[in-house]
Amino acid sequence: MKGQTIIVEFILFFVISFSLFITISFIFYNQNVNLNQKIGDSLLDSVNSLVTTNIIRGVGCGGCDNITMKETTPARLGGFFYIISLNKQNLNNTMLSEKSISKTSLIFNLNETYNQTGQTKGENKIVEITINNIRRTISVK
Repeated sequence: MKGQTIIVEFILFFVISFSLFITISFIFYNQNVNLNQKIGDSLLDSVNSLVTTNIIRGVGCGGCDNITMKETTPARLGGFFYIISLNKQNLNNTMLSEKSISKTSLIFNLNETYNQTGQTKGENKIVEITINNIRRTISVK
């Protein structure tokens, strides 16, 4: 009987240790995912501001007819990929995570005077903004 209790003790000790390890690992994993999403969310604002600033700077150039600006952006934001898209209404940055986080900018109502098109992925690392002040077009590649 003595040998059986020792074996049962070792089995119980192993089960308790393993379940404790799994619980702690799960807590750390969830904290990591949440922090990455918060970091990506704040960096999404920065990328949005970068693209918006370059568009405003290109449109504000009075003597420029056709402008092409290239900006380097990070491949991932908080460990997640993202998409920069420009449509007729606004500039939209979307982070592709479990919670699809999206940031929108109206670009100071330029949609009323300029045709806005284009989409690029953040993994390209370079955002190319082309502005034609004669045809009144803005595109993102």
